[in-house]
Parts: sequence; structure tokens; C-alpha cells
Amino acid sequence: MTQVYDEEPTSGFVSPDDILKADRFTDFSTVSSRGYSLLTRAKRHGRWWMLKGLKEQYRQDTVFRALLQKEYEITSQLQHPMVVSVFSLEEVGELGLCIVMEWVDGITLKEWLTQGKHTKKQRRHVADMLLDALAYVHSRQTQHRDLKPSNIMLTHDGQHLKLIDFGLSDTESHAILKAPVGTEGYMAPDGPSDIYSLGCILRELHLGRSSCMVVRKCCAPLRCRYTDIPVIQRDLHRCWLWPRRLLLIIGLVIVLASIFLLNLTHTQGEIRTVNDSLKVFKEENKAKILSEQEKTDSLQLQMNQIADQRESEKMAIQRRQDYINEAKRKIDQQMQAYGIQQMMDTVRCQRNITIPFLRIADELIRDTKDPELIEYIQEHYRKPWLRRMSELPFD
Repeated sequence: MTQVYDEEPTSGFVSPDDILKADRFTDFSTVSSRGYSLLTRAKRHGRWWMLKGLKEQYRQDTVFRALLQKEYEITSQLQHPMVVSVFSLEEVGELGLCIVMEWVDGITLKEWLTQGKHTKKQRRHVADMLLDALAYVHSRQTQHRDLKPSNIMLTHDGQHLKLIDFGLSDTESHAILKAPVGTEGYMAPDGPSDIYSLGCILRELHLGRSSCMVVRKCCAPLRCRYTDIPVIQRDLHRCWLWPRRLLLIIGLVIVLASIFLLNLTHTQGEIRTVNDSLKVFKEENKAKILSEQEKTDSLQLQMNQIADQRESEKMAIQRRQDYINEAKRKIDQQMQAYGIQQMMDTVRCQRNITIPFLRIADELIRDTKDPELIEYIQEHYRKPWLRRMSELPFD
């Protein structure tokens, strides 16, 4: 007896019909239709995709199909977080040949700029992301050639950026479709230039007055324009840091000035203290000098008095000497008037003859009160007479 089991789906297996059905795109919705391109959002494998195809009137045109093929070849070589990812080029039902790329859930930079007031920090963050994306694209020898706010996607919070729409991009390896293209207002007068377009976008971002020099150089004539994105990044960062550095320098100057003023105040206080000390020292020295001067004057006065006294004594001595000399002269004259010396030398008389002469000498001594004159008379007259008398013979 054959047992019959109820048919149930086999676990772990998916039927081929389910696989084919899952590979199909569903839930189509047109996102944009401009130029020759048609952008459609569709769902496959449970996620949303962006399909870039051609409008119906261009789908069989070989030139536009070649443009789509070129865009796919260029974009598929770019693998960067801030460049839209391209996965395949395939025929999609009624849409025809389409580029299958990631769906970016956000808004264009053009819409973001019109949403309201954004901080300078947010704008500079967007500029940084755009510069990073463009630097990578250029490092792959690729030119976007249609850089503008509507070809830049931002997430709703403004924290992530995607560079999109490489329909007019070009590389050195491609030799077809080289015509100069771009969007008016973002295309340089001398031809397509990503750096010129970047300068226009940076101007719209209003990054601050310090960034104006970099923006002007981006939009300058070809001979004066930047040629390298990293140089633009470096100059922008320097411009952004300069106000902070200036504030830091000003703050440092203020701190140093404060320290200097404090030191100056302290120094001035010390100077005043030193000046006061010097003033007291000068006053004390002045008093000492005055005291010493008084002492010196007193000593000088004493010395002058001593000198005057010595001079007076000298004059007194001189007067006395003159007096003694004059008195001696008078005594000598008086004695000579008596002829005593001649008589003493020539007399041969008796001893009693000399006695009157002794009396004369004694009278002179008695009349003279000065000891010096008395001694003079004794030495010059009386003693010689006494010696003479001792020599005379006795009768």
C-alpha cells in the first residue's frame, strides 16, 4: 500500500521561477526627466535602485547609447564613499538600456542650500567632503565636466555627500564624445573646468570671508587658476585656521601683556621702594654730610686759630728778639761809652781800679729786669772783669 503525503515546500530551496521573478525590477517611479536622460527609481532584491536610461525618442540612437556606455565605463571605475556606486549596465524592460546604480536617499546640494540657514561648520564640512570626492575623481584621471549643486547629493542630515551624474564626464583613455559641455554659470569661459565649477560652488556655500581668496583663485583665468585639488584643500584649511590662530595669538598677546603689566606694576612698586630708600639714604647722608661739614668747619676754625696763635707767638718772639737785640745794643753802646773793654785790655793798674767797672755792671743788672739781658751782662761784662781781676797781680 502506497502512503500518500501532503505536498509541502522544500526547506532551503527557491524555485527558478522565484529567482527570475526576484531579478526583475518592480515599483517603477520616475524621479527626473531632463535632457536626454530618464531617472527612474525601482525595487529589486528588496532594495531600491536608481536606473539611468534614455528617453524613449533617444533609446535607439547610437550616439546617446554610446554616451550611456561611456558614462557606465567611467563611473564603474570609481569606487569611493562619496561617489555614487554603479553596479551594471543592462536592458530593463520598457526602459531599455539602463545604468543600475545605488539609490541615494537625500536631497541635492541646491535644495540643501535653500532649506534654511546652515552653520559655517556645516558648510565647511560639505566643502571638505566635496573636495575629497573631487580629489579622488581627478586622481583616477577623470573630469566630471558638469559639476554643479544639482549633481551633488546630500543625506538629509547633511553628514554624507555623493557626487552623481557623470553623463558628461571624460577621461584621457576615451577618444570619443570630446565636445566641450557644461552648465551655464558653472562652466569656465575657456571651457569645461572642474576647478572653476568648484570655485562657483564654494562661493555659493558662503564659507566665510577668509575663504574668498581661494574662491577667487579657483575662478581666475586659466593661467592663474589652481591646477590641483589637494592644494585647494590645503589653502582652504589654512584660511579656516587663520582666524583661530589670530585669536590664539591675540589671546597670547593679552596674557603676555597682562604678565608684563603685572611685572611692570610690581617693578614700579619696587622702583618706588628703592627711590624712597634712596631718598631716606640721601637725607641721612645729607645730615651726616652736614654734621661732617660742621666738624670740618670747626676743625678748620681751630686750625686757623692755632695758626693765628702761632703767628702771634712768632711775632711776639720776633718782637722780643728785636727788643733783646736792641737792649743788648744799648748795653754795648753804654759800655763802650765807658771804654771798659779798652781799659780791661790795657790796664796794668791795681786791683782796686776795676771796682767801679763792676759797680757799673751791677747797676745795669739791677736796672734790667729781663733774665736774658741779665745773663748777657753777666757773660759779656761782669764775668770777664772778674776773670781779669783774678789775673791782676796784688800790689
